[in-house]
Amino acid sequence: MTTMHDYASYLLCAWGAWARRQAAGALGYPRVSPMFRDAPAGKGYASKPPLGLDATDVQATDVAVQRLSACDRRLCVEVYQYGGTTIEIAARLGVHRQRVPERLRRVHAELLGHLSDIAAGVDTVRSLSA
Repeated sequence: MTTMHDYASYLLCAWGAWARRQAAGALGYPRVSPMFRDAPAGKGYASKPPLGLDATDVQATDVAVQRLSACDRRLCVEVYQYGGTTIEIAARLGVHRQRVPERLRRVHAELLGHLSDIAAGVDTVRSLSA
């Protein structure tokens, strides 16, 4: 069974990969999968976003991440774009390693709240950390 935490993490993993490609100057997901690089061009060989996600989902996640506080956005960037062990992430953030999963659980809940607001067309910024 998928939990709220798992779902938010799944969305943020896809967002992190998308954001890395954006920062590298790429336009989203690669046009052709490396496995089919030498195959003839055609619709059947184009790579696709991860199952269950499309460009709209990733863009909505990006908008929700932008609604987070600067501290929470930095946590998302460190975890989902740069990655590493909890100890490495905590060192980059200057916090104790136990704080990383605690803060992530709170950020996941806040992110899902922002996504609900976006889906409902609510244009307000909520903050659980304020």
